[in-house]
Amino acid sequence: MRAQAQGAPGGNSPEATLVEVLCRRASDQAERAAYTFLHDGEDAAETITYGALDARARRVAVALAHRDGTRAPALVLCAPGPDFVAAFLGCLYAGVVAVPVPPPEGRDLAGSAARLRRVAADAGARLVLTTRSLSRVLAPGGAADAAAPPAAVIVDDLAAGSEAAWRPSAAAATDVAFLQYTSGSTAAPRGVMVTHANLLAHGACVAAVLALDADAVAVSWLPAYHDMGLIGTLLIPLQIGFRSVQMSPLAFLERPGRWLRAITRYRGTLSPAPNFAYDLAVRRTSAEERRTFALGTWRAAMNGAEPVRAETCERFAAAFAPCGFRRQAFVPCYGLAEATLMVTGGPVGRGPVRLAVDGAALAAGRVAVVPAARGGARVLIASGQPVPGVTVRIVEPGSGAPVPPDAIGEISVAGPTVAAGYWRRPEESAGVFAAPGDEARSLRTGDLGFLRDGALFVTGRYKDLIVVRGRNHHPHDLEDAAAAAHPALRPGGGAAFACSGADGEAVVMVHEVEDDDGAAWAAAAAAIRDAVARIHGLTVARVVLIAPRALPKTTSGKVRRNACRAALAAARLPVRYDTAAVTGAAAIEACLCELVAEVRGLSRAAVRRDAPLAALGVDSAEAAHVAAQLEARLGRRVPLAVLLEQPTIAAVAAALGEVQA
Repeated sequence: MRAQAQGAPGGNSPEATLVEVLCRRASDQAERAAYTFLHDGEDAAETITYGALDARARRVAVALAHRDGTRAPALVLCAPGPDFVAAFLGCLYAGVVAVPVPPPEGRDLAGSAARLRRVAADAGARLVLTTRSLSRVLAPGGAADAAAPPAAVIVDDLAAGSEAAWRPSAAAATDVAFLQYTSGSTAAPRGVMVTHANLLAHGACVAAVLALDADAVAVSWLPAYHDMGLIGTLLIPLQIGFRSVQMSPLAFLERPGRWLRAITRYRGTLSPAPNFAYDLAVRRTSAEERRTFALGTWRAAMNGAEPVRAETCERFAAAFAPCGFRRQAFVPCYGLAEATLMVTGGPVGRGPVRLAVDGAALAAGRVAVVPAARGGARVLIASGQPVPGVTVRIVEPGSGAPVPPDAIGEISVAGPTVAAGYWRRPEESAGVFAAPGDEARSLRTGDLGFLRDGALFVTGRYKDLIVVRGRNHHPHDLEDAAAAAHPALRPGGGAAFACSGADGEAVVMVHEVEDDDGAAWAAAAAAIRDAVARIHGLTVARVVLIAPRALPKTTSGKVRRNACRAALAAARLPVRYDTAAVTGAAAIEACLCELVAEVRGLSRAAVRRDAPLAALGVDSAEAAHVAAQLEARLGRRVPLAVLLEQPTIAAVAAALGEVQA
C-alpha cells in the first residue's frame, strides 16, 4: 500500500522525491561530506558522505522490505546521529511513511513509552527502527512492554553489502514522506502528513529567503525528530547540497557554549534555535569563554518555535558582538508543522524589525502604532515576510472572513508547503486545512497576529488567549513580566493560563524557580503578582513555583500551557511553593512574621506570634506595606484596619483566616 495525499501540490525541484535527490548526490558527489556528528558535542566527530548515506539508507530499505511487505508506517526511534538519518531516509527508500519519535530520556521512561504507544497506535505502525542501545525499551519487561509494541529492526546491526538488493519504490511527489506528530500531543496525538512535494517546495522557498547554496554550513543541536531540526537542519541541507554539523540537544543544554564553538570551528553560516536558546547562551557562557568564539560567518541566526523577544535579541547581540556576531544576522521567523515548517522569515541580513504598539489597544484586539517611549507601549518583533509562493492572510477566527488592517485575527496560510492533512483524521483535517472561501489548499493555524508593511507580527495563540473582564491577555506577555520580576525565577520557565473563579476567569501563573534559593520563594511569588499587576493591570489569583526544568514544553521549547494546567490539577508538578497553600491562619501567621521581620530588620526568631505589631515597632506606614505584601501573597484584599486593630500577630492571622473561609 502506498500512502498518498490527494491534491497535494508539486515542488520546484527537477527531482520529485528526496530519494531521487540523495541518489543523484550519491552518484555525482559520493565523497562529499553530507553530515558531521559531534557525539560529545565537541571533538568526537564522525562525518558521513553522500555515498555512505545512500548505502546505509538502502540497507534499511531492504530490511524493511523483508520484515513487512504492507508498507505500513514505521516508527524511527533513534538518538540523534547517523542511525537516525539512515533509518529515516531508509523508510523513504522503501516507500514507507517514516514516523520520527523522541527517544526515551531521563527518568521518565514510562512517560516516553506511553507516548510511543499512542503514536504507534495512531499511525498503525508495525515496525520500529531503532538501535541496540534503545531496543531495551521495547524488549519484554521494558518500559514499552504493553499493548503489543511494534517489532524492532535494529539499524546498527544491518550487514554491509545488503544494500545491493535494494530496488527503487514507485514513489511520487504526492506520496506522504513522513508523519510529523504535533509537539503538544497528549492522549490524542495528531500526525501531520508531509509529502515529498511539500518538502521540496519548502526547501526551495527557504533557500531563496536565506540565500542558501552549496557553500552554506548548518550547525544544529535541535532534536532530529522535530520539524525544526529534521527539516531545517537535516533535509534542507540534503536538498540544497550543503554540509550540516549536528550535536545532541543534551550536549547543548549541558554546555550552551558548545553550540557557538561548533559554529566557530566549522564556520557555520546557518543555525536556527528557539528564543530560549539565545538567552541560555548569554547566561551560561563566561566572558573568558566568549573570547574563544568567532561568529562572523553566522549569516542566518534563525529565531523561531516560540515568541521572539526583542530584549533577547538585543542581549545576545551585545554579548557576542566582540565575537563578530552581527545583529543583522538574526532572522526571526514563524512556522508550524502543518505548513511543513517555515511560513515567514527574512529577508536575510535585515535583522529584527521592531514595532511599538499601544498595549491597551492590543488587549482589545486592535493595532495602534505609538512611539516606543510612550507609557503603555508594547514592543513587538516581526516574524519576517511570507516565503516565496506562500500567501498569508489575517482572518476572523471561525468565519474565515478578512479582518480590517488594524485588527488582530487568525493567521491563515496557503501555498505548496501546506501539508496534506492529519493522518487518518479526515474530519479534523477538513476543518483545519480548508479555510472557507479559499480555492487553493490552505491552513487555519490557530495563531493570532497581524500584517504590517508586508511583515507578519505574531501576537499569540487563539486557544491560549486569556480573557478577563473583556480584555484579551496573551499568556507569553504575562510570562515575560513574571520572568523578569525576581532573580530566583528561571527565564523562559513560566506558564500563564486561565481557570474558573468565583468572579469569572482567574489567572494562574506556574513558574520554575531555582531549587537552591528556597528563602526567596515567597518573595518571588509576590514579585510575580506585583509585576503582572503593574504592567498588565491584572490580578494573579494563584502563583505556583515548581522545580527547574519541570515545566511541560514541546520538543522545540514551546510552553505546553494546557498540559501544565492538567498536570497542576492532577498534582503531577514538583511544587516548591504555592500561594494557594497560604490560606489557613497558621500559614498566614508564618507569612506575617516573615514580613514583619523583613520590614523591621529583625531576625525571624525575634518576631513572636503573641506580640502586638506596635510592640515590634511597626507603625501605620509599615503596616500598610505589610498589608500590601500580604495581599500579593494571598491574592486577595487584606484590610489595613485588621492589622491595626487586632492585638497580636496571631489574632491578625486568625481574623484573616476567617475572612478567607
